[in-house]
Amino acid sequence: MHGELYGVKMAAFLFARALNMTEEFRLASNVEGAGAFDDLVFRYRMRDPGIWKTCFIQLKHKKTGGTIPRSSLIQMSGDFSLFKYFKSFCEIKNYATKDPNLKQCGPFVDFEFVIYTNGTMKSKSPLQGGDSDPLGILSSGRDYGKYITFVEHIDTDIFGFFEELSKYHEFIRELDSLLKRGTSVDEDIIVKIKDFQCSVRNKEISGKLNSLKSNIKRSYVTRLMVEVSKCDFILFKEFLNKVKIFHIQSNEEFLKGLIEKELQEACKATHSVVNFIYTKFEEGFSNWWKKDGNVVWLNENSDLWQAVQKHIISERREISKPEIQEIVGCGIRFDQQHVQKLSDAI
Repeated sequence: MHGELYGVKMAAFLFARALNMTEEFRLASNVEGAGAFDDLVFRYRMRDPGIWKTCFIQLKHKKTGGTIPRSSLIQMSGDFSLFKYFKSFCEIKNYATKDPNLKQCGPFVDFEFVIYTNGTMKSKSPLQGGDSDPLGILSSGRDYGKYITFVEHIDTDIFGFFEELSKYHEFIRELDSLLKRGTSVDEDIIVKIKDFQCSVRNKEISGKLNSLKSNIKRSYVTRLMVEVSKCDFILFKEFLNKVKIFHIQSNEEFLKGLIEKELQEACKATHSVVNFIYTKFEEGFSNWWKKDGNVVWLNENSDLWQAVQKHIISERREISKPEIQEIVGCGIRFDQQHVQKLSDAI
């Protein structure tokens, strides 16, 4: 439930910000085919520079924020396992032109893959991004749109992990091929495993090889194959170039204030009017988030936003009634022609 509330607020925040910063945009949640990046898919064209981006966003909100150990990036599983996200990256690239949902996201060259968290993570490489970066629109933190990326000659721990994963994948395929041919388990296979293990530095991969030495069965090797079978390790450098980690982002409390600020600018409304419409705005996103079935894409023409705009008009009418009555009481009347011009201008 806590994660759902954060997702609703993040969707509302991106929508409100897109109203102010983009030429056009589309926003969806729980997109089938997006794998581990299915929380939010945000496609937009910036006003300046006028380029398209499609961000596949996985939200990893931590209730208390806190520090995320860098070692979590080079684990085989877990919330921040890059290997887990790499599997989804490979599937998305493979089906980008085939899957009906992914085909609505534009060409693969526009895709960016974002892990988004309010936790803190240390970066070896200098932070990237900033106010002029098209990805800066995503930022809800106080770091001016900066995010963590990976550089091969600096982030040697990350690139080294994927190099070892690639070799591990090839080794498991080799064992699987041997066992499929009915090769008996003998000392040669044990020696192969030991020799390969000597070249491995990652503790988790080494642990899997330890288990393999005591359980050299085709069924067990097949299970290990499944774990890496969806990955094309030729793509890992491209993945590490496209994946971004937005850390130290806002929690729910701060997101509410940011949403109100964006709405105030988008609606040219006073703070009091924004307070009136915020509940209606968030309620619309909460209902949208819970919808099952076909993906519902949102933009500035969606029913959700049209309902909010009608709500704004009705609230402005209510707020202005006392002033109108005061003017009428003074005997002041406006010609219909002038009223229409004023109405058009508003």
